[in-house]
Amino acid sequence: GSSIMPGKVNPVIPEVMNQIAYKVIGNDLCVAMSGEAAQMELNAMEPVMAQCCFESADLFMNGFDTLRTLCVDGITANEEKCRRDVHNSIAVVTALNPVIGYKHATQIAKEAQETGKGVYELVLEHGILSKEDLDTILKPENMIKPVKLDIHPNN
Repeated sequence: GSSIMPGKVNPVIPEVMNQIAYKVIGNDLCVAMSGEAAQMELNAMEPVMAQCCFESADLFMNGFDTLRTLCVDGITANEEKCRRDVHNSIAVVTALNPVIGYKHATQIAKEAQETGKGVYELVLEHGILSKEDLDTILKPENMIKPVKLDIHPNN
């Protein structure tokens, strides 16, 4: 929680992971510079190089375990909000382009930008596609892999 904002959750574990990444980058730089300073291959720098490598491995193992147990485990998607976000995104007009054509897609995108309405809503409002066809085209599963759709615009 936050000390000054009730209900706010501070992202301390992801911030810790950033700190770990920065420390590991520093350790990597130490290893690289130590390798450069090998003094005629006498390997005088091996102890610091080994220490940096072991420290980085320990930091990552502990950090990843903490991230998994305190941040990742139990996360679930809010499917309703995700679908709403997809339907309200102007970017989905790209999926409609092959079906309704570039001209219609551009008009819909422009109107969505100007009015704040979603692409989904505007396509239905203008009668360009039926709800069933639009749902098929904008189904997230159909947008992530090639699908042969036999859909034709209404106008």
